[in-house]
Amino acid sequence: MQKTLYSTLAAAALLALTACGGDNLQQPPPQAAPVAPPKPVASTITIDFSKGIDGWVAGVADYKDDNEPTETGAGWSKLAPPVGGMGYYLISHNNSDDLFTFTKRQFSGLVPNAKYTVTFEMTYATNAATGCFGVGGARGDSIYMVAAATTDEPKVVKQASDNRYRLNFDHGDQANSGKQGKVLGTQGIDGLDCGGTEFAKATRKSDEAIAFTADKDGKFWIVLGTDSAFEGTNDLYLLGAVANVKPQ
Repeated sequence: MQKTLYSTLAAAALLALTACGGDNLQQPPPQAAPVAPPKPVASTITIDFSKGIDGWVAGVADYKDDNEPTETGAGWSKLAPPVGGMGYYLISHNNSDDLFTFTKRQFSGLVPNAKYTVTFEMTYATNAATGCFGVGGARGDSIYMVAAATTDEPKVVKQASDNRYRLNFDHGDQANSGKQGKVLGTQGIDGLDCGGTEFAKATRKSDEAIAFTADKDGKFWIVLGTDSAFEGTNDLYLLGAVANVKPQ
């Protein structure tokens, strides 16, 4: 009888301790659900050089020490009538029979490490006509408008193989597009005179997509420029560009 009473009292004490939290056990906090990475979406980058050229850096490539381009320059400048307004002025003298004159800028807002494609159109003003004469080719017919996209910063590097200063990505070669750069068309505009007395505006575009990968911060580089076989001085005004970016 006494044993039964002790067992009953012990059971009652255990129930009391359990009800009061006497076991002092801590429940683990609920685990937060993993956050899914953002999904890449299509976007359009509109570049308007009439509003300024902040962040853009100009350069030249495809030459050797003994035929380095001369008369090189770049800046934000006013266009003469009938075009008018402001634009990104680029000038260079091709002494190497093959000169790439360009400007570059980094853009952000993409998903880090995501794969994309991009197509370009570019608007510019020039006084180069079509069907004219020129050393190495005419300005209007032998200078090619090029747009490119890269993950890493474009840099001009002297090549050990031929001592030529080239960009560190494949932007193509004159009329031939490269892996990261596409030819949008030739510079010349029909209807202009061969004397170059007047500037006019034109837009060139390509539906040939460039594949690239955004970097770890969701950034990539855009390059706009000309690839010239014309052995002389060329100048033009970049007015703007549109980059249509799509996820792969």
